[in-house]
Amino acid sequence: MYHHLTSKRKQIIQRVIIYSLMSLTVIGLVVVLVFVMLGYQFNGDDGRIEQGGLVQFDSYPAGGSVTIDGASFGSQTPSKTTLLAGQHFVTMQRDGYNSWQKSVNVTAGAVLWLNYARFVPIELKPTNVADFPVVSSTSVSPDSKWMAVKETPTDASIQLVDLTGDTVKRTTLELPASSYTASAEGKAHSFTLITWEPDSRYILVRHIYDDTKQEWLVVDTQNVNNTQNITKLLSIDASKLVFSGNNPKVLYAQIGGDVRRIDLGSATLSRPLASNVAEFSIYQDSTIVFSSLPDPETKKRSVGYYDEDTDKIRTVRTYVDDGTISLHFAIGEYFNETYFAIAYGEEVEVLKGDFTAPAKAKQVAATTVTGGVQYLSIPIDGRFVIAQHGDKYVVTDLELKKTTTTQLTGTSEVKSQLQWLDTYTIWSDRDGMVRLYEFDGTNQHTIMPVTPGFNVTLSPNDKYMYGILKADDGTFHLQRVRMVL
Repeated sequence: MYHHLTSKRKQIIQRVIIYSLMSLTVIGLVVVLVFVMLGYQFNGDDGRIEQGGLVQFDSYPAGGSVTIDGASFGSQTPSKTTLLAGQHFVTMQRDGYNSWQKSVNVTAGAVLWLNYARFVPIELKPTNVADFPVVSSTSVSPDSKWMAVKETPTDASIQLVDLTGDTVKRTTLELPASSYTASAEGKAHSFTLITWEPDSRYILVRHIYDDTKQEWLVVDTQNVNNTQNITKLLSIDASKLVFSGNNPKVLYAQIGGDVRRIDLGSATLSRPLASNVAEFSIYQDSTIVFSSLPDPETKKRSVGYYDEDTDKIRTVRTYVDDGTISLHFAIGEYFNETYFAIAYGEEVEVLKGDFTAPAKAKQVAATTVTGGVQYLSIPIDGRFVIAQHGDKYVVTDLELKKTTTTQLTGTSEVKSQLQWLDTYTIWSDRDGMVRLYEFDGTNQHTIMPVTPGFNVTLSPNDKYMYGILKADDGTFHLQRVRMVL
C-alpha cells in the first residue's frame, strides 16, 4: 500500500513537471513570436537583440529581385522582410530593365513601404503612332484613356485619340457652330484645350474671339452636340474655371475677385462663395481653397477655404504687406489627418489640424525655397507637399517626415508646374526630353524626345508612354515608347 501511494505521488509530480515545461515552452514560443512580429532580431555585430522595422517591397512590373546592403534577399517582388533599424541600401532588378536603387532609413517598430519602384527598360525605342499637320494644345483624361489633340487653333474641331489598346484610334469631334461665337470679319479667334473633368467625359475649352474676347465651352466627348457655352448660358466673364470633383455638371468660376459655383444642369450661378480672391483651387469636390488679394485699406490678405458643409470661410493665416510677396495655399488629407501647406515668399510651412478648426493647427514641417515658391500643391493621395521654383522642386514627405530638394536636369527655362506621371513619379520636358524623377529626385531616367508644352502620359495599363514631337519637316507625331517588355 505504501509503495502504491509513493508511485502515484511520483506520477503526479512527473505530470506537473511535464505540463509546466510544456506551458513554459508554449509561453516562450509565444513571446518569441511576438518579439519577431514586433521586428526584434539578433544583431550579430554587437550581440544584442534589437527591434527592427518591416519593409514592404513591390515593383512595376512585378518579379524583380531584391538586394539589401549588397546581399541577395532571395525573394522577388512583391515581398517583405524585417530589417534592423538604421540606414540600408536597397536595389531591385529585373532582366531588360534599369535597376532601381535607394538608400533608406528603417525605423524600429515602423513599416517602410518601398512598393512604388517603376522599372524602366534599358532600351527605349520611340515609334510614331499618329501624325498631325499642326498641334496647338493637348489634354489627357484623368483615366489616361484619351488624349485630346487640338490641331490648327482656329479650326473648330478636336482630335480624340484612344490610348487603351496596342492600336491607336482617332475620332474627330466637330464643335457645333451654335456653341461658340463667330469672330467678326478680320478678327482673330482660337480654341485651346484646358482640362478634362474627373470622370473623363467632358473637356473644358477656352475660345478667344474678336481678338481678345473670351468664352468657355464644356465639350461632351460622347455627344459633341451637347456642348455648352458657359459664358453665353450665364452671361458671365470668368477668368478661370475648375470642375467639381464629383459632378461634371458643376464648376467653380472666378469672376473678378469672386468665386462662384456653376450648376450647368439647372443653369444657375451661386452668390460669391469667396471674395477678393487672388488664386483658387478645389479640394475634395467642393472646398474652395484660396489666397486673397490685399485689402486696399488694411493691407491684410489671407489664405483660407470655403467650407461648404458649414457655409463658412475659414481663415488659416493672415499677412500684412503690399501684395508683392508670393502667397500660395493647399490642403491635403493623409491617413485621415488634414494638412495645410502655405508658401509665403521663400518660406513653406506645413500644418496639421482639424478641418473645422484650422486656427488650432500645429506646424509639422517648414522649409525654404530660394527665389520664392511659384507653385504649391498636395497631390491627391496627400502624402507629399511639393513646392516649385522654376527648375527646382522641394518635396516634404509626410510619411517619412523628410524634405528633399531636386534640381531638374537641363538648361532651358522651366515656365510651368511639374506634373505627376503616377503617385510617386514626376515628369519634366525640359530641353525637349521627357525625364522621370521620383518624388525625392532619385531613380532619374531619360525616356524620349518631345516638344515641350504638350502632355506626356502612360497608357491605362502602363504599357506605353506617349508624347508629342515636332519633326524637322514641321509635322507633329504622337509617339510612344514601350515601358513594359
